[in-house]
Amino acid sequence: MRVLPILMLCLLPLPALAQKPKVSARVAEPAREAKVDWDGEWTLAVSQSDKLDERIDEHVKDLNFALRLFWKKKLQGACRTFNKLDILAGDSFSVTMGKERPIDTPADGTENDWKRSDDTVFKATLTKDGPTMIQTVTGDGYVLKYVYSMRKDGNSLALQVTYTHPKLDNPFSYKLVFKRND
Repeated sequence: MRVLPILMLCLLPLPALAQKPKVSARVAEPAREAKVDWDGEWTLAVSQSDKLDERIDEHVKDLNFALRLFWKKKLQGACRTFNKLDILAGDSFSVTMGKERPIDTPADGTENDWKRSDDTVFKATLTKDGPTMIQTVTGDGYVLKYVYSMRKDGNSLALQVTYTHPKLDNPFSYKLVFKRND
């Protein structure tokens, strides 16, 4: 008779062990990336943005007189500020900076030709990674890299522009901040 209670105690946990543990529905689904809404018209927030001429002067201040004039003219010609930014997003992106022609590029990094309003031809690419979009424009020996970073509020974005040239010792960069138009 003593064997029966001991046998019952041993057999009781078997059905519980045979069951698979339940996985929480929250854990089972992979975390989805929040969709970033790039579409819209954006206006420059002047007070939060760098002053381009001051940044250029600061960047070339240690060069000799001739090089200072040369690089200042090069940077002023390549790096431009604009009061308005218009982005149309989808499978491809169309970015219009001020009154410039739109830069149309697919979001997968494929290279496209782009002709600026002064008829200078560039190669343009665009890649997207969550709240960051990187647009690279290459032409005439230099590269302009535009890094768009959407702020958490979704109503403002920072644009970090970097100019690189093989003959310029240090890359030149400046920041522009844009607010979404309602």
